[in-house]
Formats: sequence, C-alpha cells, structure tokens
Amino acid sequence: MAINFPNSPSNGATHSAAGQTFTYDSTAGVWNPQEGTPVSTSTSAPSNPTAGDLWFDTSSGTLYFYYADGSSNQWVGVSGATGAEASGAGVTSYANFAAFPSSGNSGGDLAFAQDTGAVYLWDGSAWDRMAAGSDESPVILTDPPTTHSLDHTGGTTSVTMTAQDPEGFDIEYGIAYNTSNNARPSQLSADTTINQTTGAYTFTPSTTGSNAGSFKARLSASDGVKSSVRTVDISLAFDAIGELLLAAGGGGGNSYGGGGGGAGGLVLNTNYTFTAGETNTIVIGTGGAFDNVQANRGDNGTDSTFTAGSTLVYTSVGGGGGGGYPADNLGDGGSGGGTGRAGIADNGVSTQNAYGGVGFGHDGSSVTYSNKGGGGGGGAGGPGQGATSSAGGAGGAGKASTITGSSVFYAPGGPAGGYSTSIGSYVDGSLSSYGAGGNGGNYTSNSANNGADGVCIIATQQAATATTGSPTVDTSSRSGWYVYTFTSNGTITF
Repeated sequence: MAINFPNSPSNGATHSAAGQTFTYDSTAGVWNPQEGTPVSTSTSAPSNPTAGDLWFDTSSGTLYFYYADGSSNQWVGVSGATGAEASGAGVTSYANFAAFPSSGNSGGDLAFAQDTGAVYLWDGSAWDRMAAGSDESPVILTDPPTTHSLDHTGGTTSVTMTAQDPEGFDIEYGIAYNTSNNARPSQLSADTTINQTTGAYTFTPSTTGSNAGSFKARLSASDGVKSSVRTVDISLAFDAIGELLLAAGGGGGNSYGGGGGGAGGLVLNTNYTFTAGETNTIVIGTGGAFDNVQANRGDNGTDSTFTAGSTLVYTSVGGGGGGGYPADNLGDGGSGGGTGRAGIADNGVSTQNAYGGVGFGHDGSSVTYSNKGGGGGGGAGGPGQGATSSAGGAGGAGKASTITGSSVFYAPGGPAGGYSTSIGSYVDGSLSSYGAGGNGGNYTSNSANNGADGVCIIATQQAATATTGSPTVDTSSRSGWYVYTFTSNGTITF
C-alpha cells in the first residue's frame, strides 16, 4: 500500500497511516516507523495527554512520563542530561518501600511503591516521597509538655511526642531550635537524641552556671511530605544560695493598762539553698488585734511559713497577745514570739520559740493601784524588760539583719503599758516594724495598737525565674543582689 506523507515536514513530525506511526528525521530525510509507546517531542507539554504518555522536552533534554493515580495528574521527569551526565534512570516499580534499593541509584531516579501507590525520588542520598493526590498531615497522638526543665546537675531528661500518619506512611521525628542557623542552644552540652520508634527526645544539659536560660524547641513529625509540629519551652536553672528572713505576725496589746503584745517569731538563714526549678511557697502571718476588756489579753499574731516544694521548711510562730490590767493586782506580761499567754497569774513568763524573746510582766509585789500594768512581750532579739513602779515592762529588742543591705531590726516586742503612765516606746523598733508586738494601753485613755504583720525577705545573687504574690524586688541596696520582699502570700522559683 502506498502511503502519502506530508510535504516539507519538520524534524520530529509524526504521521499515522495503515495502523503505523512514523516520525520524520530531518537529518536523514526519512520517515522512521515508531515502536512501543510514542514519544512527543517539543519545547512545551502536549495537550490532552493520557496516562502513560511520554514527552521529550527538547529545550531541557528531559523525558517526562504522564502519571495519573485517579486523584491527581502530572508530568513526572524520568530522565535528562546536562552535557554527558545522566540525571535519572527511569521509573521502577517495587512491591513496597522496604524493597527500594539503598545503593546503586542515580540522582533523579524514580521508584513506585505498589502497596501505597506512592512515587519516590532519589535525591542522591535518600528516597523522598513525592506528593500525589490528597495527603493529610500526621496526627499527634501524644502531645509533649509545653514546658520542660533541664537537670542542672548534668543528668539527661526526656520528653515524648508520638504521631501516626492517616495514609499509613512511616513517621520521622525531628527537632529545630529558635537559634541562629538552628545552632544547638548553649543550655545543651550535646545534640538532642531522638528515638524514632518511641518518639522520645533526650536532652543533655550544660552544667555551666553562665548557660542558665531558656530556648524554644520545635518538635516535628513528618510522613515524608507533610509535617505536624509542637513547640516546647525548655529552661535551665541552677541552685541559688542566699539569705532568708521570715517573721510572723506580732501579738496585739490591751488597752486597760495591759502589757504590750509579743513580737512575732523570727527565722534567719544566711546560707540557704534555693533548689533550681523548685517552687517555694510563702505564707505571711498577720498581726494580732488589741483587746479593751479588763483582764483579757490581745490576740496572738498568726504564724508565717516557708515551704520548699512540698516540704514545710520553716515556721515562724505568731507573737502572743499582751495582757490586761488583772483583777488580782498581778501584772500580766505579754508573750514573746511563741505561745500566747494562757492566764494572768504567770507574771510574764512566756515560751520562747523561733528567736522569740521571753516576756516579763509586773510581779505586783511593790506596786500601787495607780501604776499596775503588764510587761511588754519579748522581742525577737531578746527578753522584754521588767515592770517598774510607774509602768509595765517594755518589749525586747528586735533582731538585727543586713539582708536588705543595712542593719535593720525586725520583730521588736510591744512597749509597756500602765494604769496612769504614758505608753512607752519600742526598743530598737517601731510600730511599723515587721512582726512587731502591739503596745500596751494606758488604763485611763483606753488606747492600744494591733500587732504588725510578718514578712519574708529573700536575697540572692541570681534572679528568680518566676514569682507570684507581687513581691517587691530591690537591686540597688546590695550590689549584685536581688532582694525580694513578700508582705503577702506568694511563691518564688529559681
């Protein structure tokens, strides 16, 4: 059968006749019959392709395969060359990803996994799955914590994130940091290790104090195409050595010629270790109220406490209330920083606790009706004074501390009271002093004061990482120190 070919064909032109397709070779000037799948040659992709078509891009020297998986269609490069160097060797089908070769591959090779219908590209060192059709991101099954504290002693710690891919592809876990060029943060002394089976991320911390601080870690779970991520704030803190002062509430006085109230108990520690990452809880004791009923005493102050983690470390006992003018003509003393007075016949002897001084009362042996009165409560620094013929005893001196940078007295006892005498003054303290006892009253004027509230002061050369309760912080009184003052309940963490 004679075949009529087109006149003046261009190189690569095709012509079909008698069930055969021919391609024109302008160099040889002949029409060559094609065998197998026809290859279109042009600088742009053919229109209306069907699955399995081949197209040779004459501008790049790349052979493309038209791939259709039922939900997406695209031309996939299967070979090409730059000069004499091949960049791929076609598409090879395998039963599953495990059957893919790990060596002997050329960059740009394509492989097809029959079990998942996925196409992979060899990037020169690994097979990368190519997106095709709908593909959901991995689902996080176990979320990591949002915050994590490293062990400043050098021990490793871990967080876990597990994920599953809806299409069933294997998950690869990764990590990145919010540092320049994703550099390892200074808080870590070694690269993070990842268990690709369990999703456990293990951190090795620095043990150098100057590396204290925090960073963000971006944990990722990838199915080879899409990723799901979670962010964890990771911190490194070190133990802080410092000073701690804890004063309880002072006791109230009595307005009927009674003694001053006792000072709140006081605790001082000039070498306390605040454990890194541990939250310390502080409860501030309140001052006791005065009483204006004859023969009664004022209310005790309440305790202050310091708790490290779940362990109660210190209790500073509230001061006792000052005694009133007694019906048996025996002066009733206030109490020191400890147990409040139970009765009026003890002549001012008080239990000493947590630096609470002993309270002294008027003994009634040489007094006249006009000057009976109770003694002041003992102060944190020592016992109260004995009564005289004109007034009850004054409270003891407060205890001095340099925790704020200068010598300050804390928790003085209440001043004396008496039947017709003027109210005395504090010894080394004032009514506004933390943990001070309330003053005793003048019987004729019926005046007295409540005890003062307690306080907790913490001084360290390392700033706290977190506080609650709105403490004040002073960095000017002591060079290089942070001084935190709590006058209400709160917490502090280093």
